[in-house]
Amino acid sequence: MTASLTLTHECITPAEQPPSLGNTINILALSSPGLLREAVIRPTLNYLGIASRAAENLLLGTLLATTSLPAHKQAQGGIGPYGICTQLHTRIWDDYLASNPDQASLIRGLASQRCFLHNPHAELGYNFAYATAIAWLIYHQQLTELEDDMDIDELALIWETRYPHRGALSSDFLASWNRVRDEESLALV
Repeated sequence: MTASLTLTHECITPAEQPPSLGNTINILALSSPGLLREAVIRPTLNYLGIASRAAENLLLGTLLATTSLPAHKQAQGGIGPYGICTQLHTRIWDDYLASNPDQASLIRGLASQRCFLHNPHAELGYNFAYATAIAWLIYHQQLTELEDDMDIDELALIWETRYPHRGALSSDFLASWNRVRDEESLALV
């Protein structure tokens, strides 16, 4: 039986608290979204046993939205390209992966040998495959069901309701998706 972790968005601070320190990395400055899908997102999902275009689109859209959100909408203290805060990262390990040892072993296999033991949160910032897997688990541990034929509007709503941010809307997800699609003249779906 799979344990489910209730995401309370404790990592998401109320609007009256100061914005993120801007620790979110704009990975798009280094690589195109299509290459990120092909070289990181899809292989990471495949490693986790997930072959789903909807999951790829959700993670790519999460990455695009997170990197384009203004600081006041980003998760407080978010680290890395997915803007995952240390509290949520710890809760994923302590409350979800601790009761799923096979999956924990897979995720741990993505982390570096020594650095993870010294500072596991740093993996979110410099290990893109590991950060992608943790971002997927943010959705997965909430028992998010994805159908392969889900459109971007449906994925944007999932992001709005299930991924940490401060008051961002599905329109933020869609705007970042459409901006990149238009810039690259690619059909990302």
